[in-house]
Amino acid sequence: MENDSVSQSSPSWPTRWASDSFPIGWTVGFALLLTGIFFVALFVAAGIAALWLYTHHHAGDIVAAARNQAHASASVFIALSTAQVIAEAILVVVIVALMPHLTKFSLRELGFRVPTLHTLGWALLGAVGMVLVADVGSSIIQSLHPHAIHQQLVEKIFENLRNQRGGVLFFFLFASVFQPIAEETVFRVFIFNVVQRYGGFWTGAVVSGVLFGALHTLTGNADVVSGALLALGGMILCWVYYRSRNAYASMISHGLFNALSTAVLLFFPKIAGG
Repeated sequence: MENDSVSQSSPSWPTRWASDSFPIGWTVGFALLLTGIFFVALFVAAGIAALWLYTHHHAGDIVAAARNQAHASASVFIALSTAQVIAEAILVVVIVALMPHLTKFSLRELGFRVPTLHTLGWALLGAVGMVLVADVGSSIIQSLHPHAIHQQLVEKIFENLRNQRGGVLFFFLFASVFQPIAEETVFRVFIFNVVQRYGGFWTGAVVSGVLFGALHTLTGNADVVSGALLALGGMILCWVYYRSRNAYASMISHGLFNALSTAVLLFFPKIAGG
């Protein structure tokens, strides 16, 4: 579905926005629909996961994790993370299916096309940028203010998985494959495009990045300082997506960054604060 219609003053992405792309009423309704679908799917999938854990004699693990998420066993982490992956997969499918109707652009025009070497170059630059901002930035802040950044929930959970190969492998796939696909589809393909269609690149990047950092802070996966650094990382991912014009580029950047972070947790826990 190639689109040649243009608006009079819209920013240039993917070429120029159609005047009827992202109609406000439909877009707000779509956002509410996505929220509802995600939480319903997560509730159902988590309920099934909890039932599986209970029937497989992990009731004690469930209680321990409910009291303190940092004490989640490998079984609880894998079961509940699988539930999250299922809910996020449903969300991704809905976004991908309906974005052409909201934007009046094809999925290919929105960046869902086979990555080229040029695309991979942008992805690598994005990964380096995220490492410099989030990891190096965190190290600098921690060296100047030792108590500014605390051990994150994800680091505490990883400690429980360290000696279990299955748990470590699942953690790696969850962080480096599943999460980047889901988060980039939501924060870059949907949120960034919505906001920058009306406000331009920087407005879209700031809003998408701040929401990205806030999500990690509110879920306990980052403190305020780390969340702010991840917000900057989210802006970098917007830049990768925008400049490469490829949705997979930011996913690859995100995945490489998470893969490196997981490797540090596994092989250099003292550097990660674990």
